[in-house]
Amino acid sequence: MDDKKSAVLVCTCGKQLQLDYDFLDTQVKSLNLTSSATVHDSVCQDDGLEKISELLKASDGHLVIAACTNQKIQPRIDQYLASKGVDSSQIQYTNIREHSAWVHNDMTEASKKSLDMIRGTLARSAKSSKRTLEQKEIATHVTVIGGGIAGIESALSLSNLGYDVSLLEISEELGGHVKSLPVVAPTGKSGKEILSGRLEALQNDKNIVTMMKTKVKFITGEMGDFTVHYSSEDDMEKTLQTSAVVLATGYKEFKPISMEEYLYGKNPDVLTQFELSNMLSEGDLVRPSDGKPVNNVVMVQCVGSRDENYKKDCSKLCCTFAIDNSLEILKRNPDAQVTIVYMDIRVPFENEMIYKESREKGVDYIRGRVSMTWKQDGNTRVRIYDSLLDKYFETPVDLLVLSSAILPPDGTSELSETLGYALEDDGHVKELYGKLRRNETRRRGVVAVGGVTRPQFVFEAVTDAQAGTLIIHNELQGGKIETTSRGAVLDVEECVGCSLCAQQCPRGVPLMIEQTETEEADEEQKIVFKAAIDTLNCHACGVCQSLCPSGATQLNFLSNDQLWDQIAASLEDAGPDYPITLCFYCEECSVSTIDIVGTRKMEYPASTRLIPVPCAGRVSIIDILKAFEHGASTVMIASCETDRCHIGGTGNEIAQVQVDVARDILNAIGWDGNRVDMFRMFSAEPDRFTNAVNEMVKRANNLGPTPVHKGTAGKWMEVTE
Repeated sequence: MDDKKSAVLVCTCGKQLQLDYDFLDTQVKSLNLTSSATVHDSVCQDDGLEKISELLKASDGHLVIAACTNQKIQPRIDQYLASKGVDSSQIQYTNIREHSAWVHNDMTEASKKSLDMIRGTLARSAKSSKRTLEQKEIATHVTVIGGGIAGIESALSLSNLGYDVSLLEISEELGGHVKSLPVVAPTGKSGKEILSGRLEALQNDKNIVTMMKTKVKFITGEMGDFTVHYSSEDDMEKTLQTSAVVLATGYKEFKPISMEEYLYGKNPDVLTQFELSNMLSEGDLVRPSDGKPVNNVVMVQCVGSRDENYKKDCSKLCCTFAIDNSLEILKRNPDAQVTIVYMDIRVPFENEMIYKESREKGVDYIRGRVSMTWKQDGNTRVRIYDSLLDKYFETPVDLLVLSSAILPPDGTSELSETLGYALEDDGHVKELYGKLRRNETRRRGVVAVGGVTRPQFVFEAVTDAQAGTLIIHNELQGGKIETTSRGAVLDVEECVGCSLCAQQCPRGVPLMIEQTETEEADEEQKIVFKAAIDTLNCHACGVCQSLCPSGATQLNFLSNDQLWDQIAASLEDAGPDYPITLCFYCEECSVSTIDIVGTRKMEYPASTRLIPVPCAGRVSIIDILKAFEHGASTVMIASCETDRCHIGGTGNEIAQVQVDVARDILNAIGWDGNRVDMFRMFSAEPDRFTNAVNEMVKRANNLGPTPVHKGTAGKWMEVTE
């Protein structure tokens, strides 16, 4: 692609920035890739927006805006240009305010840095191309797996938005655990009462097809074209075409058969909390062993929870369930004695009021553990250790109720193998990002709601389902996706079939397609499978591009050539007497952190040059080595925090591998591997960025120029003091 010249619009931010604008104007105009240069006082105001529109038309869409953070001005600019019917897809932004003027007191150095970053952005802009508006029609059909409260709410919400829904339930009855709850705090209603209206609406909804005794075996395809493979009562495998999937399979209760101190599974009067809920919902409160009345109940909390041998963390629901059931027992038998043996009582939200009510009504709370259970004279007896009194005592019980751990349902791991979502260490479905993308999974078009993601109260599961529905609706857009195509594109002729993109894509977008019509003459050389990427399905992280050995896949807004040219142009002034630290930063947490540094005017060395990338995972080993080739003394990547990659889930981990390999390469050729490093940060911890930059600038000064600098080229060893 021939380089195109771009117009440059430099903003003074109301003449508030301490930069040498005469210097910038003169120097930018002299650059080969500049078609025109304009200094404007406020590009985000009406006259500035008109100027942007004018420059875009004059430069065939190639425009570089050097101003404040694009997080602030880009939405306004895009909205204005869209209203005028002007394409904004090729605009490139350079932040000379938060990333330069506000963090460097030396105006000359700040102006020099600003010029270098503008030059780099011009180089990126020179090879940019217009991104077309693409349309894709898909079926307005969603499959909901799981017929509990979250699944039912998801189905109804999707139907209300105009989608056809298939609701698949593995058992013979809808409602999940909720249908068996005698009371749901803090509503005071039973689970059946809460479900009744929804079940009636479900039955009357013509857009929803409910399929009972249906097990999902595996799912193939991608958003807009999933194929659900399932079996029903006749055990024959069938398929269902769908555009998106809602995973709402709920949870299961831990069965403490292996915990011998409770005799669960051996003594019929030892129940789990959910089994007690079933008993209360059915109306009979009697001893299972002999049908006699229940007068003395001991409940044991944290059975299998907060236990290194079973579930390491708190199950969240158990205390509230126990308190609800204890009050229900007292409602049936006011003279009953209910004792709750606990480690810590944890009752969030309004449930604290239920806890208070239970104490007022006589529920006895003992901090300690049940150490032993046995049968004596036809009765069940337990030994309780009271940690506050530091004493053991024994008591007969009619029921011993175990508040067991909440675990992910069976089949979650198996289904993940084809549906592509990630799992937490405890087996729950892993959310994409805790703050902003809780219901999204790493597979686009697949959301997880309710107990399958983590233990949830009923009202939380309902809210989760509603949130998941909106995510699906936002993705499917009512069956007609219309958006600017921004993502990875693949040259199938260059694809070597290595499948790295399909294996490592954090969102599971690339698919390996069998090449049935290949014309390769030599059968041994024939590539049987090649990748295919739906750009509209892509989240544009660039991980596939950084890993692709043949360059077959590249982002349509940041190709290898664009980034390499930007690196070279940004480092044009690098030399042995001016060591530069080049920083690649992700446009999620890192850019927010760096912008906050600017807003707070936290100074750091001006011998830094910043280049934005959509995700840290976009930066490849070659990109890092290119930076050194063009004179960077040190290179750093600023990424999201560990396990908190916004755009791709694992992009930062892939970036870390690239950095580690780059270090090994540097060490192998006699350089110091410490010239490259990666730093992780949350979006509101500016000190992390300034500390990281100061460290890399210190290394640049200590290590000196790289062997490729003018006057040192050919010395393939580090310069020693």
